[in-house]
Parts: sequence; C-alpha cells; structure tokens
Amino acid sequence: MKKLFSVMAVLSMMISCTSCGLLYSAYETDEELTVPTEEIPVTETVISSEVATEQLEKADPTRQECRKTIKNSEKPEVVRVYFEGLCSEDIRKHAQVKDLYNIDMLHSGVVGLVGIPIEIEYDSEISQPRLGFEYDTSELRGIPEKNLVMLHYSEEDEFYNTVEDFELDTDKCIVSADIDESGVYLLADAYQWYGCWGIDVSEYAYERDLTQYKTDWEREEDTGSIMALANKEWAMENAPYFHVSTAEQLASVVWYVNGIDGNVDITLEKNIDLSDYQWKPMGWGKGFGNGFSGTVDGQGHTIYGMTIIENYLQSGFIGYGTGVSVKNINFEDAYVSATHCTGIAGGELYMSGAWENVHVQGRVDGGDDDYAGIVGRETDINFKNCSADVIVNGEPFEYLSYRQKREAEVEIVETFTITLNDDYTVTRDEHEGFHNLGWNILINDEQRLQRNAENELVLDTHNWVGDSPAKYTIYLVAYINGTYIRVSNIIEYTLN
Repeated sequence: MKKLFSVMAVLSMMISCTSCGLLYSAYETDEELTVPTEEIPVTETVISSEVATEQLEKADPTRQECRKTIKNSEKPEVVRVYFEGLCSEDIRKHAQVKDLYNIDMLHSGVVGLVGIPIEIEYDSEISQPRLGFEYDTSELRGIPEKNLVMLHYSEEDEFYNTVEDFELDTDKCIVSADIDESGVYLLADAYQWYGCWGIDVSEYAYERDLTQYKTDWEREEDTGSIMALANKEWAMENAPYFHVSTAEQLASVVWYVNGIDGNVDITLEKNIDLSDYQWKPMGWGKGFGNGFSGTVDGQGHTIYGMTIIENYLQSGFIGYGTGVSVKNINFEDAYVSATHCTGIAGGELYMSGAWENVHVQGRVDGGDDDYAGIVGRETDINFKNCSADVIVNGEPFEYLSYRQKREAEVEIVETFTITLNDDYTVTRDEHEGFHNLGWNILINDEQRLQRNAENELVLDTHNWVGDSPAKYTIYLVAYINGTYIRVSNIIEYTLN
C-alpha cells in the first residue's frame, strides 16, 4: 500500500445522491447533478412493495446497490458511481454519499485526479461494502486505462493510500474495490500521481498530443475570446520562450500558461491592440490551477484596450502567479473587474521581487479589497519607476498595490530590536502577540528572503546573503491588517 501525502492541483466536479435498489433490480437516473448543500442520503430503493416487504421482514441481509449517472462538463471522466453492500434493512437508512468540490480542496486538487472525488459514509448495518467508478474512455484525454488507480484518504494519518486489490475492468470501464471503511475515494492517473512523489513511473509512461484535448482550464472556465484566437500548435512549438507580436500569439500564450505549464518567459516584439476582445487572465488559481511563474519583458511596448471581466478572484493581465518578473511594459485604456485581487497588470502575486518600468492607465472595479492600479494582492514586489493613472472603484487611487494602502494605514511600531553581531548573525528579542513573524532580507533593495522567525532568535545570514558585494537590508515583519508590516528596526550594511 502506497502512503502518500495529498497535493493540490485544480479541478471541479459535481455529484449528487445516488439512486438505490436491490442488486437485481437497481436502476439509475439521468437527471443532472447539482452541488449539494448538505450530506445527501442514498435514496429511492426501487423494488416492488411486495418484494420490499418480503425482503425487509427477513432477518437475513440482502445485497443492495446504489448507482448514479453523473453529468458534469468540467469533470466528465467518471460517468457513474456504484456503492453496494449487504444490509438487512433499506440501505438508504445506513449510507450517505456526497461530493467534495468547493468543500474541501485537499481532495479536488489531487495531482492526476480523474473525475470526481466522493465521500462514502456507511454504518455497521452494511457489510461487505464495495465501491466502483465507471469512466468514459473518450474523456480520459490520452490517459491509458491501465494507469487508473483508486485512492483512499486517511483522515487519521492525513495521507492517501492506494486502495488494496482494486480491480480494473476495461470491458465494462469500471474501477472497483471492496472497501473497509468510510471516507474519501477517487480515481487518479498513476503516471501523474506517483510521479509527483518521485516514484518510478516508467511502467505508466505515455505520450499524448495535448493540442487534441480540452485542458482543465477550458473545461472549467469562461475562456472569453482566447480560444477563438489561440493557435495551440504555435504555442507548443514556441514554448517556453515566447516572442509575441499579435493578439493571436498572446492568446496562444494564455492558453499554454493556463492549460499546460505556467513556467514561461514572454517578450513583446510589438504593440498589441486587444480592444476587440474579451480577454482573460494569464495564470489562474481557482482550485489551485496553473499559476504563472516567469518573466514578461515588454521592451517598451504597449498593450491597448485590454478588458477583463471576472466573477471571482485574481483578475489582471497576470491573474495568479509566483516568482513573477515584469518590466518595460505599458497598458493603456485597460479595464479590469473582479471581486477581489484585482489590478491591471496582476491580480494575486507572491515572491515576485522587482518590477521595473511598468506603467498602467485605465479603470479597475475591484470589489471589497485587494485592488489597485498595477497589482491587487502582493506581499513583496519592489516597484521601480512604475506608475498608475487608474480610477479604482470610481475614485482616484494613489497606490500601486493594495499592500501599499494597508501599510499607509497601519502605523509601524518597532516592537522588536534586532542586532547585527560581529559574525554577521542577527539576534532578536522576544515579544508576544504577533502573527506570522518573519525575517525579511533584501539584497540591493530586492527581496531575497521572507522566512518564518517564530522560534528563531538568531538568524545566520551566511545561508542567505552570501559574500558578494552588495547592500543588505534585514528586518522583522508580522501579518497585521491583511498584510506584512515591519515590526523591528532596520539593519543595513554593505559587503565589499
């Protein structure tokens, strides 16, 4: 049994209750499933009243089965779920099934997830329980059937196990297994799932033409004008170093980042006019999808008329990203709208370092918080020679990011005292009541480190700053009023 920790990776799915019956008389319904608001019991035992009365009067348990047709355009791989077992009463009194989409991202974000994750709960009145997933081969997007594995999540140990002795029936397209406890079960692609843990997956290796399938992003999101413009073949041929001159090429990059891999470098070769299109963010974090992680060099060029209207978080030219570098780019006549994390150049970005020569002009409707002219939510961007001429929520807005607004509203109190020692270690004193206390190190005014300092009274800077000639800046931060605020004095020194 392989014991593996769960990771996140984006997918949505819906499942409702099943319809139930005795094994020889069970049937399925075809109504479309909806996301349940509460646990939904197994329902509708379908047998004649005479047979039901006769069966229930007997003390001997009968094998009963529940099955449900699943109709979900976002996660269509699994088309039916089965649950059966021996029960002396109506099985619907003793079993429940529900989906976990948008309830617990731990399960809906499993790497290599195929179809829907479901939670089965049953009591001791049911014996010899068995669970089955029926899949549609045409929706596997090139994943070999032999790669399908059933996983079960252990609440106690917080890891996934491969279900022992699960069976794959390629004639009936069913993966099934006898199970021995309630809990979360799902199907996964062994190549992706085991591979993410460094396990040898050579026996599961396969190749597929990704241009022939809809990506998770295409399945789950409104793609606006992107897919009408995108050239998937061009994107695959040029990745990961894109030189972009047209709206069509830029749309192709958005498709590649959102659907295939967010680690790319983009260079604009010309000005690009997006006025005629409904644009979409590059990099998406809904359900922990593909974030953008790379560089954008505009080479002084301008993107005109970009319009992005979203109904959720992370909206901007770059929606969600980590380790993002942007420079030498202009946006004119832009309009970006979302509920949170909204900016013209970026929505929600982390560990991004310096942005240089980024200039934006337009409007932002940003909802309740984390909105600004350039980037909505960020924790560490060092804006160099950047500007924003933007109306935000109908008013002029002087901040480049919402963090700058929060910092301006929160008084910096140097509660902690940090001291540079002769050996270039840094010592801090102790104070209570600070959330997410962390060390902040900048090299030549660019952030290089933000790490936890909760239980660390001495920071050994040799592990982080090296010995190259540079100016080093060190101080403590804590999470206050929605952002990280300096809470210590500042140490600065230069190594020559």
